[in-house]
Amino acid sequence: MTAKGKKFFLSGATGTATVLCALGALVSGYLLVADFVLGGAELCLTGKGCDMVRESRYSSIGGIPVSLLGVLGYAAMVTVSISRLGRRTKWNLLFWLSAAAVGFSAYLTYLELFIIEALCSWCVASAAIAVAVFLLAASQTTGGAIKSFGGAAAVFVLVFAASYSIHSPAPQENPLSAATFYQVSLAKYLSERGATMYGSYNCGHCQKQKELFGGAFGHITYVECSRSGPDPNPSLCAGKDIKSYPTWEIGGEFHEGVRTLEQLGRISGYSGK
Repeated sequence: MTAKGKKFFLSGATGTATVLCALGALVSGYLLVADFVLGGAELCLTGKGCDMVRESRYSSIGGIPVSLLGVLGYAAMVTVSISRLGRRTKWNLLFWLSAAAVGFSAYLTYLELFIIEALCSWCVASAAIAVAVFLLAASQTTGGAIKSFGGAAAVFVLVFAASYSIHSPAPQENPLSAATFYQVSLAKYLSERGATMYGSYNCGHCQKQKELFGGAFGHITYVECSRSGPDPNPSLCAGKDIKSYPTWEIGGEFHEGVRTLEQLGRISGYSGK
């Protein structure tokens, strides 16, 4: 092999693929840091959509954060793109890896649009990068893109179906524990004061908030904001400009995020009697 042939093929299309995959890894890495370190995603073009997606119970699959799966997937593609593999092998691998990434991104976008009902602009950016890498790889594979699209379509369907099956788009809520006197007393007080909790059936943080009340949550005035949830009232949520779940409305003021019972007691003026 000549000295020229021994290069990492980082010029031209290969260089573009490497940059795109590295950018995808950075986006996924940022979402991972936002979840476990920052506690929220900044610069979200869809308002609170990024955090609503991040805080949903669909933010992990099989116990693994979706953002981590993104980092690993893009890292694999970066590794292939900078490897010393032959041109044909390299582009074929990138084609099939990116096809799987597009299928998974399609599934996540489906969740955002029809289940979570919130869009994460960072997630959309990651999906767009996956599509760009796929199209670039398709243009570089031997025989052209048309010849391989049938196989790619099969990969899309397989990844989408497998993700749907493993993830389960409508998990059942955990049963609430028996309530203590304090939980019941506070819940009734909040109800009497007109306090309202706005949330979504598929919001993991909402479930945590409910668990803090145990069986006493039945006394809480709750509004379901998701159209696909039980007894939904999305128009009321929109009228109240609810952008994050859960959100408490107490005394005319709004408080976002999970609140401890003690915090809710202080906010509402509950004396514990």
